Amino acid sequence: MAEIKNASSAAAADNAPGVRARRKAQRPQEILHAAFDEFVERGYTATRIEDVAKRAGVTKGTIYLYFQNKEELFQDVVRKLSQPIFNEEQFWLEHQSRPCDQLVRLFLDTVYEHMTVNPYSREILRFLISDGRSFPELTASHYDEFVKPTLTIFEHILEKGMREGVFRADAATSQMSYILLSPALTLTIDKLLDCQTDLPELNDYVNAHYEMIMRNIRK
Repeated sequence: MAEIKNASSAAAADNAPGVRARRKAQRPQEILHAAFDEFVERGYTATRIEDVAKRAGVTKGTIYLYFQNKEELFQDVVRKLSQPIFNEEQFWLEHQSRPCDQLVRLFLDTVYEHMTVNPYSREILRFLISDGRSFPELTASHYDEFVKPTLTIFEHILEKGMREGVFRADAATSQMSYILLSPALTLTIDKLLDCQTDLPELNDYVNAHYEMIMRNIRK
């Protein structure tokens, strides 16, 4: 009897208005994470709304309460689960007193952690590479919100080194930033392709990338 009473109490607690309201508020995020997992596993084209609903533990109709269609769901996955690499104001607040060469290494470590280790950042890049043509506005906004700020903070690090006479006078250009950071994208794509090739250890790769940059920008 005690067990039945406890079970009834638990069920009543689960159905309390406050609990139901919290679950309803959490549901869009739960659906986004379920959709993310489906897109990773199946790809955008093969993913069906009913697959997302099953993974999220809701009905197909519930999905349509929050998202008009699969296209909107995909766009919200990319927009809302993307994570910025840096907060530039916070970065300078914490690290402005560091030597410029240390800032370059810290920047690289953070970029590689984000692009190759963080599953959301890594897989969202895959989504944009494979399906970005179908969503040009989404791709453009992702670049403006996440890629461009990363390039900008790198340029600001290089400019700091130029002002302090550590880096070459022509180190901080947008072209230079693209070129110097391209190995990070190369490794990320290699990992996404998963060709079972012998990729270098991440730390060794970052060390080599750092040395390459410093050889090119050190005064």
